[in-house]
Amino acid sequence: MPVARSGKLWRWIFAVLLIAVSAPFIWYSKHEFPHGGSPLGLAYGIAGFLLILLLAFFGIRKRWYRSTWGTLEQWLQAHIYLGLLVLAVLLFHAGGRFNDAIAVTALILAVIVVLSGIVGAILYATIPRLLTEVESNLTVDQISDQLNQLGRQMARIASTKSAPFQHTYSELMRQSAPGWLAGWRLLFSQRGATARQSTTEWSSALSAVPRDEAEDLRQMLVLARQRRELLLRLIYQQRYKNVLEAWLYVHVPFTIVLLVMAVAHVAAVFYYGRIR
Repeated sequence: MPVARSGKLWRWIFAVLLIAVSAPFIWYSKHEFPHGGSPLGLAYGIAGFLLILLLAFFGIRKRWYRSTWGTLEQWLQAHIYLGLLVLAVLLFHAGGRFNDAIAVTALILAVIVVLSGIVGAILYATIPRLLTEVESNLTVDQISDQLNQLGRQMARIASTKSAPFQHTYSELMRQSAPGWLAGWRLLFSQRGATARQSTTEWSSALSAVPRDEAEDLRQMLVLARQRRELLLRLIYQQRYKNVLEAWLYVHVPFTIVLLVMAVAHVAAVFYYGRIR
């Protein structure tokens, strides 16, 4: 987790708060019938609703650059541990009884939001380390320009050469293309093994071309390897960045729906409460 000091602090805060919300429920369930409409159930419901609003505010705080109300990392730690706490609070609010469709839907949405948040926290702890292994000082446009330049150099070398040489050039260009879902496949493969396999495979092509073209072929193989390494670096870099942000496409929309369902649940409680 980022910022170990605030992480340790919030682990202690989470443990204390979890005990604080669990103890009354354990005592109450031994003496009374626990449900969402009981005094304690309503207290849990109010606390859960306020926690949901506070957790949703983190999205605003991330973009509130001039705010001095706590650091962004402290807010992140609070967001993580209070997100875990809200599940316990909502379960205690329901008292283990799930009869209201809106309330059950809100609880399911809360589980999805919290689980996606846990996935996001794991990604933020692991992906940046992986990114440092493939990132370079070059921008995506600069890498693309270098790829095109290497491709043009290979094309110039292969021009006016024999048919076996042209065939080797075509195969090199074809195999250097990313292909379908290349980035996802690369996440589960080893870069070094891929490079060694490419070098071993194409070194045998030297025996298939005329002797006077062997040196040019060696030069083209070197360029092809450079191009492939550069392309792999680009694919890894973009894929890691995409994975780092992909969980937000689950976390943010479901958070918005959770807010709507939580408000609907509160409104329904007040509405039907007045009828009674």
